[in-house]
Amino acid sequence: MLALMLWVAVGAAPFPLPSVDGKPLAVSEGQTRFVVPLRFDKMREFYRSQLGDPQVVTTVSREQNGRVLTLVSRRSNEGWKRAVIRETAMGTEVLVTPVIRLGAQEVSGNGKPAVELILGRSRDVDQAVEKIDDAHLEAIRK
Repeated sequence: MLALMLWVAVGAAPFPLPSVDGKPLAVSEGQTRFVVPLRFDKMREFYRSQLGDPQVVTTVSREQNGRVLTLVSRRSNEGWKRAVIRETAMGTEVLVTPVIRLGAQEVSGNGKPAVELILGRSRDVDQAVEKIDDAHLEAIRK
């Protein structure tokens, strides 16, 4: 239900996926996990050529099962924030974290807060502050 309330920004650039033998991958709306039948090195070269931008941070690491390419976008017009490309036995797996934007919601009201904190000062503190103020004023007059 919460997913119905959220919407991905219109006009945001989608995450680029490589085509296999000139054919685009079958993608359904809202899909964030893709299995691509390409080798890891081809995927790394594809993303290096597509996203060769200083605002896209690329890191390659090694895990127990294979290599991992992590892409983090700092562009404001992207429809994705982070992508993890993992090397698997069947090719590569792409996990995309989409950017989710909420619609504007007006908040209004005049209710009181549930908890109010009232912090008072002791008379000793008030007297110390008065002495500081008096000494400060005398120093300024001189």
